[in-house]
Amino acid sequence: MTIFFDAKIEIIELNKYQERPGFSDKYHLVKFLLHSDGINSFEVNIWVHSNYPEAEIIKVAKTFLNGRLQDFIELTSKDIYTPDEVDALWQSVKPINFSP
Repeated sequence: MTIFFDAKIEIIELNKYQERPGFSDKYHLVKFLLHSDGINSFEVNIWVHSNYPEAEIIKVAKTFLNGRLQDFIELTSKDIYTPDEVDALWQSVKPINFSP
């Protein structure tokens, strides 16, 4: 897998046996912090049913997070430029004195 920008995902909190709004069973709440150069970091909360084995909570939460992020990839993949196209466009509009 290619990572284009410096990015990381941290687990910042794990709260076991929580009341999940709208549900009667207990859930574990796993909070992730997503970092990537060029965008603000943001949290994603993933609920994992308490019937999953405790030793597997993080792996299950990562699996659920992956599915959610895949959905965003699908949504953002429509009507976009290729990397070469966006670079060509940038070359035509970048300021003369631009320096990164």
